[in-house]
Amino acid sequence: MNILDKDYISSIKQEGHMEFSKSIIEGVEIKLCRNHPHAYKPHVHNELSLGYIVEGSTDLTLKDRTIHYGSGDGVVIPPLMTHRCAPNDINHWAYVMLFVDPSYYSDSVNFSHAKKLTGNQIRKLIGFIEQLLTEKIPDTLENILIELLLEFGEKDITDTTAASTSYIVKTIHDYILNHVNDDITLDKLEQISGLNKFSIIRNFKKLYTTTPAAYHLQYRVAEAKRLLSKGVDVFAICEELRFYDQAHLIREFKKMYGITPGTYIEQVKV
Repeated sequence: MNILDKDYISSIKQEGHMEFSKSIIEGVEIKLCRNHPHAYKPHVHNELSLGYIVEGSTDLTLKDRTIHYGSGDGVVIPPLMTHRCAPNDINHWAYVMLFVDPSYYSDSVNFSHAKKLTGNQIRKLIGFIEQLLTEKIPDTLENILIELLLEFGEKDITDTTAASTSYIVKTIHDYILNHVNDDITLDKLEQISGLNKFSIIRNFKKLYTTTPAAYHLQYRVAEAKRLLSKGVDVFAICEELRFYDQAHLIREFKKMYGITPGTYIEQVKV
């Protein structure tokens, strides 16, 4: 489903719809609202709020200012910040909101100011929301969530020295290369590195421009290509490299190489 194209919102026909659901990441909830007439009074949330305006527009009133949000904008509201949301047209109003428990990130990232997300940041948030609604592996989502929190947050609270971190991150990198066929979770990387999840994501990206999970997936796809070129069966590759199924391999292979595995096999045939 594609939030950006409003498929998810449009699939809900009931007017005045409000829906909460837990995600597969502990401490993260999803809220979907479409034309809901409840009173928009000043209030607070215990959680960090990350939202996306799907339809319509609203004015977010804070203690010291008002921020206007329109369709396509994203919003960050820190925990326990009093705010009031005033949609301009309740009959043309829809948004998706994520609530993240502060205990999940408070040792590593700080949020103290409300702000608007646009451009590449909102595209990243939308992409995460879409995956959150479909992805079945928590660790994959957790890598993306931590990446977003680090980018949207105001500062890193903890860090280690550059020299020691670089060495540790390279150790993580080598571990990924040597365990291409294994499930590699952030919990496992915490155990072998001694860094917390936020430090792992932040410092791995500094050296390799992506998260450990994304790097591991890219390496598995590259390995799948190598095996395909040697005539290994697609189903065997899926099992060996731990793709969910053939569709998962096809989707990721096409993202990386622009063609399907089947097309690649036909093109490299001698």
